[in-house]
Amino acid sequence: ATAKQPPVTEEEYLRADSALWLEYEAFGARLYEQAEANPELTDSLEMVAEVELERVLERNQQLALQYAATPSGLKRCFMVRLDVPKDTLRRVLRTLPRPMRQSVYGRAIQQHIRTRQVVEGSRAPHIAAVNEAGERFDLRALEGCRVLLLYGGLGCMGRQGREYLAQLYARTLREDLEIVVYWAVDSAESLKELRARYNVDYQFITECMVDCSPFKIKYGVQATPTCFLIDRDGRVLVKSEGLDPERFDAILLGAGE
Repeated sequence: ATAKQPPVTEEEYLRADSALWLEYEAFGARLYEQAEANPELTDSLEMVAEVELERVLERNQQLALQYAATPSGLKRCFMVRLDVPKDTLRRVLRTLPRPMRQSVYGRAIQQHIRTRQVVEGSRAPHIAAVNEAGERFDLRALEGCRVLLLYGGLGCMGRQGREYLAQLYARTLREDLEIVVYWAVDSAESLKELRARYNVDYQFITECMVDCSPFKIKYGVQATPTCFLIDRDGRVLVKSEGLDPERFDAILLGAGE
């Protein structure tokens, strides 16, 4: 009972993680087959799928915390940090060897714990970013103009989401609304490629830090797109995972802010 447990290994975590997601994929395939064979069960099967996804995401968090002493486990801890209480993250970090605590993801999690993330009603924090020309971007320079700030997501929002943004952009004046898209890429050169791919006039910015960036930590983002509608005084009116056209339109095209 008092024997020292062997240290967890990277290989053990990768096996457990792979098994979890393979099991989930197999479960999804079985549900799809049932839905194809029994269309009348579609609604109930969707509910089953939602319950299973919640279980898998919970297990994903548990595995990350259990294997936090491995590089991939600690990285996953950072990825799920927004769904884990900060006290739990703090306790886990205390159990890690010093090199792990001082690693890139160890320091990023510590910074997340110390930081008060943006919520609706917060003032939008400064962003030390650049555009595709390498020019400094200053969010404060846009005060007096409303800003729809997106954390990535132009691809995963689909054509319908991109069409909504294009229509919103066309229906508003630039002195009334600016759309800014933050990209988690490593260089301004990558922004040029993204602008060419999407061919839009929105402002594209980055901190040239792929993952553990101050933006991600301060704004409390992981899923793409995460959206922030910021008023003329720099106050966050809406924070949403995914587009929220109803709320955006009510503020931007309605009677007031």
